[in-house]
Amino acid sequence: MRSILTTALAWLLLSSVPAASQTLAIQPQEGRSSVRQNNFPLAKGKTNHNQQESLDFSGTGRPGQQTAGESRGSCANASGFEALVPVSKSGKTVLGHPSFWVYFPEAFPQKSQVEFVIQNEAREDIWRSRTQLETAPGYRNFTAPETASPLEMGEWYRWYVKIYCDSQTASAQYVQGWVRRIPIDSQLHVELLDNPQGSHLVYANHRIWYDAVDQLLSTCQKNLPNLTLEQDWQNLIGANGVDLEGLPSIGGSYEAVDPTNIDKY
Repeated sequence: MRSILTTALAWLLLSSVPAASQTLAIQPQEGRSSVRQNNFPLAKGKTNHNQQESLDFSGTGRPGQQTAGESRGSCANASGFEALVPVSKSGKTVLGHPSFWVYFPEAFPQKSQVEFVIQNEAREDIWRSRTQLETAPGYRNFTAPETASPLEMGEWYRWYVKIYCDSQTASAQYVQGWVRRIPIDSQLHVELLDNPQGSHLVYANHRIWYDAVDQLLSTCQKNLPNLTLEQDWQNLIGANGVDLEGLPSIGGSYEAVDPTNIDKY
């Protein structure tokens, strides 16, 4: 009888070991899953608040050109300016009339002019305008007015900003990029409603580049930049697939180009 009880007790002890091991193996996986459900934008290798994942704008699809593509005439001696685009030179938007941001150093001659153009893939103009370039350095955005044709869903468009340093058409520098409009899905819609003050974070987490940049810099236009916005900015320009970490902080100047005050030709 004693041997039977001993055998039964040993069997119970051994049968309990696999169950404990399985529970310990599952717990770390469950912990990672629950943490990753609520994360915010994070640049590669950085930690901030409850952020757990890195932003990733790599492989967004369409080739373009990020820095000055031409250098002739009087513009040849001027420092370059930079389009705020990922390494792929491409990005997404949910808007029919998105904004495109460019950083201008204090380098171009006085009376220089700036041209803003949006074209479809057939290189047909959707919008073209030209105005005087402000000499002060800073971030500026370019947007076609509501009267211009909106971007169509799923189509690629080329945009560029071109600087004329004198009256010669060939004397210019330019930056360019590509944009594709996508629809707002239900998840994005809900997240934007839940976090209107952090819409740049929502767009960034959904890899919608142009709207993330515009919302962040537009917020800085309306409010004094703070450490939180500066950290969000550093996370965005230092994200995977982005090479804009040499840009100055967002404590500088911001100027939007008003399309109603420029001439179309």
